[in-house]
Amino acid sequence: MHMSISIDINVISCSQSISCWFVEPTARLVFMILISLPDSGNHNQSAMMKNVVGFLALFVFTGLANGQQVITVTNGETDGRWGPLETCPAGSRAIGYQTQNELDAPVVDDSAVNTIVIFCDDPLQTNLTSTPGYTGNWQNVQTCPFGAYMKSFQLRVSPAGNTTDNTAVNDIRFMCSNDRDISGIGNNGGYWGEYSAECLEGICGIETRVRPDGGLLVDNTALNDVRFTCCTPADFKNF
Repeated sequence: MHMSISIDINVISCSQSISCWFVEPTARLVFMILISLPDSGNHNQSAMMKNVVGFLALFVFTGLANGQQVITVTNGETDGRWGPLETCPAGSRAIGYQTQNELDAPVVDDSAVNTIVIFCDDPLQTNLTSTPGYTGNWQNVQTCPFGAYMKSFQLRVSPAGNTTDNTAVNDIRFMCSNDRDISGIGNNGGYWGEYSAECLEGICGIETRVRPDGGLLVDNTALNDVRFTCCTPADFKNF
């Protein structure tokens, strides 16, 4: 008898509730387990096969639990591709952010939020982004109060087809570890979704989904979605 079990990390580890666990956040990993035993009708062999399958499944789930948590929201849009994961230096986490926005212009094609940059609390004050956008003005940096760090986020999104000019992500705000939110000047299209799950140790990494500039004849949307990787206690073990 042949049994094939496919375990898709993006299915078994993600709920619709905004929090996912990944061994590698930027890749879609599929484990294929193929177990072959002779079809002899032997109940002992069947029991052995079940034990083997159970052990392998437990091994996979243990690997997932040792991965990093990735926080997402449910109202992001889907145009464009995910950019690379960029992370704060070891021993640091995100304490502030800045956005590049194409602010509302009623006559031309708007793309609203183009780029999100996060600022880390390392000595060099590292700032990083994933895939950047291509137009807009930089807004003021927003920072958590002293000693606090960013732990969750919320997006304001105009869904595709909601207006004649699709703009996708219009604004973002973050909740800090002292339960105060920080926000800057954003665009006004769309609606606020729910807050993401929380990163208990803070946010350490960012990935953005950006639709490239398509020119004058395309309805450009730039930033469509963003997700953040949580820090783990191990990130601060030697600091």
